[in-house]
Amino acid sequence: MRNPPTRPRLRRAAAGLAVPAALLLAALPASAASVGHAGHGGSARPADSVTASVGVDTTTSLATVPSTAIGLNASTYDGHAADQAVPGLVKDAGVGLMRFPGGTESDQYDWQTNTDVLSGAEQPTDFDDFAATADAAGAQTMITVNYGTGDTVGKTRSPQETGAQVAADWVRYANVEHHDHVQYWEIGNEVYGNGTYGAYWEPDEHCGSVPPASSQPDMCGPAVYAQTAAAYIKAMKAVDPTIKVGVVLTAPGSWPDGVTAPGSPQSWNQTVLSALGDSVDFADVHWYPQNPGNVTPPGPTDAGLLADTAQIPDITATLNSQFTQYAGKDLPVMLTETNSVSSNPGKQTLSIVNALYAVQDYAQWTGSGVANVDWWQLHNGIVTGGDNGDDLYGTARYGDYGVLSDGSCGTAADGTRLCEPAPNTPFAAYDGLKLAGALLRPGDTVVKTSSSADLVQAYAVTSADGSVKVMLVNDDPSTTYSVGLGYTGFTPAAGAPATATLSDPATGITTGTAGTATAQTLPPYTARLITVAPASSAPSGCTVTYRTNDWGTGFTATVTLADTGTEPVDGWTLGFAFPGNQHLDTGWNATWTQDGAKVTAAAPAWNTTLQPGSSTTLGFNASYSGANQAPASFTLNGAPCATG
Repeated sequence: MRNPPTRPRLRRAAAGLAVPAALLLAALPASAASVGHAGHGGSARPADSVTASVGVDTTTSLATVPSTAIGLNASTYDGHAADQAVPGLVKDAGVGLMRFPGGTESDQYDWQTNTDVLSGAEQPTDFDDFAATADAAGAQTMITVNYGTGDTVGKTRSPQETGAQVAADWVRYANVEHHDHVQYWEIGNEVYGNGTYGAYWEPDEHCGSVPPASSQPDMCGPAVYAQTAAAYIKAMKAVDPTIKVGVVLTAPGSWPDGVTAPGSPQSWNQTVLSALGDSVDFADVHWYPQNPGNVTPPGPTDAGLLADTAQIPDITATLNSQFTQYAGKDLPVMLTETNSVSSNPGKQTLSIVNALYAVQDYAQWTGSGVANVDWWQLHNGIVTGGDNGDDLYGTARYGDYGVLSDGSCGTAADGTRLCEPAPNTPFAAYDGLKLAGALLRPGDTVVKTSSSADLVQAYAVTSADGSVKVMLVNDDPSTTYSVGLGYTGFTPAAGAPATATLSDPATGITTGTAGTATAQTLPPYTARLITVAPASSAPSGCTVTYRTNDWGTGFTATVTLADTGTEPVDGWTLGFAFPGNQHLDTGWNATWTQDGAKVTAAAPAWNTTLQPGSSTTLGFNASYSGANQAPASFTLNGAPCATG
């Protein structure tokens, strides 16, 4: 939840109104209250090297990286969302999905007039602007429809409509009339913040008024949300039955998880899941692990933030258990908002600490099987009223949730005028996002890792080309680690691997080569991605040519597989991964299967052997939305092929 009482009007949708401190304190994770290192506003202090051991088990798969894994929020009140520089920056970060129209604003937004329902103000960025930006960036889109004041919007239509019909109109406009191919839709934002549990920041006219005159959970609690959401789902899918519709749930361990209220005797998740069951396509949850000091003293700590991602496997396990118990089925989890602190962002959001947290946040959630993680957010704006003390790392005197600057200015408590750098200047969190995007490519397989040091984190994936990528993160502000890496089920090639490194000061990612596949030196507060080739990567014995005939929403692919080696290949299987949301429809001249982004084509009974110097041609039809990039690599019976 985000709840800054001092947030300027432009950023109100990034947070909302104040939540009682007692409620937030009860939800504060234990790790967020841990004591951080103090008195280091500058760069990390050098120290003697300490050894650590990291294990990479390529035989134990945890999850397949979906095309939607790396996500990012964009807001209708963001005046720079459609800037010319934005699509390239978003694409370079590996973002596969963008969410709109932004937090609490979603529940007070009229998409058709591009206005705020409560203030009447026209917003800087409309849906068409957003859709064009996402399309240019090659990202899929997710829309949060107006639950809170949707009926009010409907009363302005002629003839009058319900909120559900207003949402269905948006589906029709986007997917039927304009072919924007928006697959993911969610109903409302943090609706549990509507006063049901004594805290209010999310407008909800179902409570009787906006804001509610008093807490009225019998009028606007989870049962009312579930009943109304059912009408939204029905109306929206009547327009486009192929869309996926998600509903608001609470993250286990975060307020108001497990809380009940008069008129709402069961928890939010139990009530909503039990009522909606099979009609839900995905679960929408938010996670901000820390709270600001002016809400729950003593406030955030750097050590606490970096330790918080250890909670993620338990959170996802609890959610999956709730899905089975209350809905009777598995549901994809889409974490549509995450950042370090729930409100009033301070200097921590701009330091190397938040960049390191972002890397671990994306890697942990994706490795736990979550389908999508959306950072909050693209641009946000300067906030001078957050935690900016010397106990937090860095030298900034303000905070900003955005990964890119919007060039805004503000006034510090002592009257000093503070200004951000020029619009679209990347902050440290952008580099963390970009490094996570480099690790988690669609179709890669997240595998098991281990570390002997509490402050050295490791994440790894295997790729279709046979390589292994390992992310090493040193959460220690003052200790250098000499890291020894061991591999199970994989033999690394000799020589220095390719590296991408983010260190303090966080002024960009440095690429090159360093160390070996089995030995790396990791300075304080550093994240390093190493890409290790397999020892068996000798000259390729196969070549794949991939050609497409594309018509915008679908395509036909013609694939030619050639045996360029000296031995016949018996019982061949071609493998590759789609880089986007491509979906295989029909195929020929092979037995085609798709599992997530991964695609295989097995030899048909009448053509099981490839002779040296010969080739075979196969193909398929597929559908997609957004970009239709070619697969990055191909394998023949698991061995990498050259591309022609």
